[in-house]
Amino acid sequence: MLRRSTVLWLVAALAAAVAAVVPAAHAQAPAARSFDVLQLNLCHSGDAPCSAAGAVDAAIQAIHQRRPDVVTLNEVCASDITRMTTETGYRWEFTPVGDAGTGEPAQCREGRGDFGVAILTHPDVGAPGQPVEQQFTAQDPSGVQRVLLCVPYSQVAACTAQLSEADGQVAADQCHELTGVATALGAQAVLGGDLGLVAGGAPDVRTCVPEGWYRADDGSVQHVFAMESFHFEGAEVLPIDGTDHPGLLVRTTR
Repeated sequence: MLRRSTVLWLVAALAAAVAAVVPAAHAQAPAARSFDVLQLNLCHSGDAPCSAAGAVDAAIQAIHQRRPDVVTLNEVCASDITRMTTETGYRWEFTPVGDAGTGEPAQCREGRGDFGVAILTHPDVGAPGQPVEQQFTAQDPSGVQRVLLCVPYSQVAACTAQLSEADGQVAADQCHELTGVATALGAQAVLGGDLGLVAGGAPDVRTCVPEGWYRADDGSVQHVFAMESFHFEGAEVLPIDGTDHPGLLVRTTR
């Protein structure tokens, strides 16, 4: 028969062994980190009724305050992107929409450069790979040749576009093309944009969400899509001065 002192020693030794193993097991599990996406339509060409002063200032302020990992931007000028990256330290990719009348990039007023869409990324996202920039196959007769922009990074990919405002079916076709390109990048991907479609509309934006993805919106036409590997934590609508579109911030972890 074991003495009482021996039994107590064995119990203490077993407890110490368990205490040593459990923290080690926890230490091996990587902690989930936040990964946030901010979608903005700055309406900054100078031609649209929604154009107003202050949109770029408000966008820069929102980036400083919320520090999203990815910012997807629609209706911006090349000079806006230069200023935003200089003042935030974010990396950038920009592609202009086309002018169907001239075959050249559309231009912003007052010499502010090409007009288009862009993706800004926090430096922690890493250096960009070769971007995918292309005009959509389906186009409406508005004279604006809509484009998509997708950028692969070391561990994630991001896409953006502003889809047709004039024809819902064209917007739906463009949306399917956009998500097809995003899915084909072969990486964990997110996309944000003014998609010209709403949930419950005809066509319904929800028919464009690929299997294994989810969607959040601003209550209107701005959406963020993300693969389910980005665990949804919440969405916020942010006031942005100088544009008739709010910011849409989608918070995730991965």
